[in-house]
Amino acid sequence: MGRLVLNQLSRSFKDVKAVDGISLEVQDGDFLVLLGPSGCGKTTLLRMIAGLLEPTSGTLELDGADITTAPSRRRDLAMVFQSYALYPHLSVAKNLAFPLTIRGMPRKDIAARVAQVAEMVEIGHLLDRKPKELSGGQRQRVAVARALVREPKAFLMDEPLSNLDAKLRTATRQELAALHRRLGATFIYVTHDQVEAMTMATRIALLKDGRLEQYGTPAELYDAPASVFAAGFMGSPAMNLMDARLASSNGSVTVMAPQLEAVLWPGATPERDVVLGIRPEHLVLHAAGSVAAAPTTGAALRGTVELTENLGREQLIHCRVGEHRLTATCPREQRWEEGAAVVLSAPASRLHLFDRESGRRLEWLEETAGLPLSTHQNLPA
Repeated sequence: MGRLVLNQLSRSFKDVKAVDGISLEVQDGDFLVLLGPSGCGKTTLLRMIAGLLEPTSGTLELDGADITTAPSRRRDLAMVFQSYALYPHLSVAKNLAFPLTIRGMPRKDIAARVAQVAEMVEIGHLLDRKPKELSGGQRQRVAVARALVREPKAFLMDEPLSNLDAKLRTATRQELAALHRRLGATFIYVTHDQVEAMTMATRIALLKDGRLEQYGTPAELYDAPASVFAAGFMGSPAMNLMDARLASSNGSVTVMAPQLEAVLWPGATPERDVVLGIRPEHLVLHAAGSVAAAPTTGAALRGTVELTENLGREQLIHCRVGEHRLTATCPREQRWEEGAAVVLSAPASRLHLFDRESGRRLEWLEETAGLPLSTHQNLPA
C-alpha cells in the first residue's frame, strides 16, 4: 500500500510561505508528478512528505496513519535525489545492499534481493563497479535500484533526470514509466519539465507560488486548464492567449477583440473581460479572402505571418494579430511567406475562456440559463 493524504500542508521560511495550504490525495499505485516553475514549492513539498522538513501546519497521512511528525526513517518511503547520493567508495552491489544491511537483514537474503533488483533495472553487469566508473544514466539506474531494494510504500524522486542529456533523459523517462507499470507502486516525482509530467504521470499537481493551481490527469490539465497560468504552462508551444470581451450579439454568445471575431453558441451572457485561449494545433491558416472574416461558429483572427520555423515533422507559423503574437502548427507542405495576410480559424469547441480578473477558467453552465461562471477550480475538495 502507498496511499498518501495531504491536508492543508504548509511550510514557511521566516516571512516566506514556500508551501501554502496544499490538500490532495495520492492513491496507491499513482504516479503523481509535482510540476511547476522554479521556486513554486514542489521540492519543499516533497521533502515534507519524505520527513526531511517539518510542516509549519497541516497533516500528512500514509495508509491511514498520521506521519506528520514521524522521522523519515520510520516512514517507509524511499527517496531518489537529483544528485543520486551514491556512496563513492562502495561498489554498486554494496550501494544497493546498504539500506538492507542497516536493517539487519541476513546476508543471503540481501544478496538475493540485490540480484533481483539489479536484474529488474538491467544493471547486473555493473555490480562490481564504483559510481565514478558509471555514466550518468547508469548512476540514475543505481539510485533507483537502491530505492527499490527496500520495497517501500512509495518512491519519492526529486528531478532525477535533470543531470542527463536530452537523449538519455528520454530513454530513462521511458524506463521509469515502464518500471512504474511493472511494480504498480506509488511514485511521487518532482520536475519542472512538462514533457516528463505528461508522459509519465497518472496525476499531476501543478503548483504556483506555493499553492495548488490544478490537480488532475495529464489530459485534464492539457484539455481543460483551470487557469491562465495552467493554460500557459502546459503545452509546447504554449497556448495562445489574448485579451477579449465576452458579450451577446444577434442571439449568440460572442468574443470580440481587435482582429478577432468569435461566435461561440446560441444564448446570452452578461458582458465581461476575458482571456481567450487557443492551442496552436487547433488553429488553421487560410489565405486572406479565402474564408469569411466572421464564421458561422468558431473564431476567425485576421493577422500577418511574421516568422516560420521548420521543426522537421511540422512547422510553426508565428503571426501578428492586433497587439498579440499567435503561433499555429501546420504541415510542412503548406507554404506561408513572411508578410502574407492570413485568417486563422478555430472551432468553438477548441476555444478556452478565462475570467480576466481572477484568471480562472469559465465554464458554460446550462442549469444557470447558460451563464458562464468562473467557478471551475479543479482542485481537491
